[in-house]
Amino acid sequence: MKLKIANVLVSASVLALSAGVTAGEDLTEQEVPKAVLNAFKTVYPAATDVEYEKKVKHGETVYEIEFKDKGVEREIVYSADGKVLKAELED
Repeated sequence: MKLKIANVLVSASVLALSAGVTAGEDLTEQEVPKAVLNAFKTVYPAATDVEYEKKVKHGETVYEIEFKDKGVEREIVYSADGKVLKAELED
């Protein structure tokens, strides 16, 4: 009985944490909004190994770009109008 309750609690926690984010959709550079590309390429013109992904977070479509800049792996999340929402260095 305790095991069933624990499984239900774990399942509920996972659902609660993932409720605001949908699975991402890989994009080509041509599919990324111009405002996002312009903002990204202005700051990181020499970026390499660039990957684009579209996600919906809390009802808002965002664009996640993973790339290398001067050998450092980075990830930046942009709104559709090219505003930086989140930026982080990868481990």
